[in-house]
Amino acid sequence: MERRRLGTSDLELSVIGLGTWVFGGRWGGAEDESSAAACHAALDAGVNWIDTADIYGQGRAEQVVGRVVRERPGEAYVATKGGVAWEVTDGGLRIWREASGDYLRMSFDRSLVALGLDHVDLYQVHWPVPGVAPEDTMGALLELQQAGKIRHIGVSNYHADELDAAYRAAPFVSYQPGYHVMRRQIESAELPWCAEHTVGVIAYGPLAHGLLTGKMDAGTTFPANDWRANSEFFADGHLGDRVAVVEGMQSIADESGRAGGAAELGVMWVLRRPEVTAAIVGARDADQATANAALAAAPLTDDEAAAIDELLARYPEASREYGHGEPPVKPAD
Repeated sequence: MERRRLGTSDLELSVIGLGTWVFGGRWGGAEDESSAAACHAALDAGVNWIDTADIYGQGRAEQVVGRVVRERPGEAYVATKGGVAWEVTDGGLRIWREASGDYLRMSFDRSLVALGLDHVDLYQVHWPVPGVAPEDTMGALLELQQAGKIRHIGVSNYHADELDAAYRAAPFVSYQPGYHVMRRQIESAELPWCAEHTVGVIAYGPLAHGLLTGKMDAGTTFPANDWRANSEFFADGHLGDRVAVVEGMQSIADESGRAGGAAELGVMWVLRRPEVTAAIVGARDADQATANAALAAAPLTDDEAAAIDELLARYPEASREYGHGEPPVKPAD
């Protein structure tokens, strides 16, 4: 699999990384042994880095990832994130954003315990928090990096002005945004900012939260334990337009002879941007991980890009900005 350097770091990442949000159970449940098998299969298929976070199952995903990488030392870079706090109440799990330096120091050490490692290759702030000084947030990451616990630092889900403020506080190597063919907002400001500052982009959600697999239609619904049940992307009244885009992309892929169909086309569409180092694709089990690794294929052609642009222009509502359950800044009273 092709590898690209992440920003100014020494990390040469496979263009597809394994995403582990599903390991935490919020995609309709998860089995730890199937999650571990997905990790092994991804590594066998040429993936050399795994993306996780402490909030994914409240340490559960990190525990699975840590077990696998300890079993296969030297085969995978580990990237994790902190910055979403949680507590279990009578009403269930309550989460919120928290990016103070003190919180990140605590949560990072908790992540090391869950992973069973003495350091990670990349640690990113999961979300910015209004009112928390960038010097506080980034200062904690810099301190952990200088202590040898983190090799490289980065941020996730920031806007351009927040990227700039954080970078002034402590230069970082990576930016992790949501990015797919129907979620293109970062192209106007954040991607150019990353190009200017040589910050590598690792994009999550390139398969449009599973829609580009072609397994859904306009009537698809999700169980209550699947976060997509409450996502605007699936419940804002424009799912039919988005399904039409997927069907159109499948036709383009068929004409191009792409075995991976719309999913392959979607991944290569994300990777077409020079700012993008890699795309994160989640997998529930070994078969999915193997199939996802095969989505790293031939570069997008000019004809394919033009056809996709024309398709998206026919369904403008498919690309409207949406929310999908982002954590609140603080718990509701």
